Amino acid sequence: MIEYVTPYFRPPSEGNSFILQATIGCSHNQCTYCAMYRGEEQKFRARPMEEVKQIIDEAAGSGLIDDRVFIADGNALVLSQKKLVDIMGYLREKAAGLERIRMYANVGDIIRKGVENLKELKALGLDMVYIGFESGDDVVLERIKKGANFAETVKASKMLKEAGVMNSAMVLLGMGGVERSAEHAEATGKLLTACDPEYVGALSLQLRPGAPVYEEWKRGEFELPDKFRMIKELEILVENTELTDGYFFSNHISNYLPVKARFPGDKEEVLRKIRTVLES
Repeated sequence: MIEYVTPYFRPPSEGNSFILQATIGCSHNQCTYCAMYRGEEQKFRARPMEEVKQIIDEAAGSGLIDDRVFIADGNALVLSQKKLVDIMGYLREKAAGLERIRMYANVGDIIRKGVENLKELKALGLDMVYIGFESGDDVVLERIKKGANFAETVKASKMLKEAGVMNSAMVLLGMGGVERSAEHAEATGKLLTACDPEYVGALSLQLRPGAPVYEEWKRGEFELPDKFRMIKELEILVENTELTDGYFFSNHISNYLPVKARFPGDKEEVLRKIRTVLES
């Protein structure tokens, strides 16, 4: 029986993927907004290769692996190139119908991998990584201990493009608080433009116990924008986002105004929809 360390997390779009928990927790685990990997049992570690192979053997033998696999947890790209190559190669050996492999990644790990290693992973089936951009405002990024700034995020995104690996970027409305609401939204749109990801997911910040920003809020050191300010941030974000050909989603359960669009074609219609709400 495959045993997962719980809770574990995956993007909504990986709902039909087999979850291969090759790592436990998040190697960075300092982001102040995140309460996902705070449990003692989620302290970061990598599963031994033999254990990973046993999981793959059992999953393949039970028909659990179809055409897609998501390698968990928080940023599996932190694994050494050799180990990732071994894992992905073994997956392909055991699951003949496998078409795609995806994972969370952070900016620093992408840069450390470099284009040639990313190309090797692409050849083995890695077609997309999910990255938490959160903000394009360097003041906010430093405050939330993201571990990457605007320029580094652009560099990592360009490496992904060169390697042929798609980029699914997540940003957080409200992450600048009331104080830097406009600056955060504008800079984040500019970051998306500079990175030009294939997918964008805009979520609204939720204050959850266990996250450092929740304690800041309780002490009165952080003020979360209200729902109308969140929608205004979405307007500013969209105004400043230019994608060559990308999907823009703001339809997470945390959002006040659902958006599902393809840029650049749908951009003006999205802005019209947002402004109608703000003016009502």
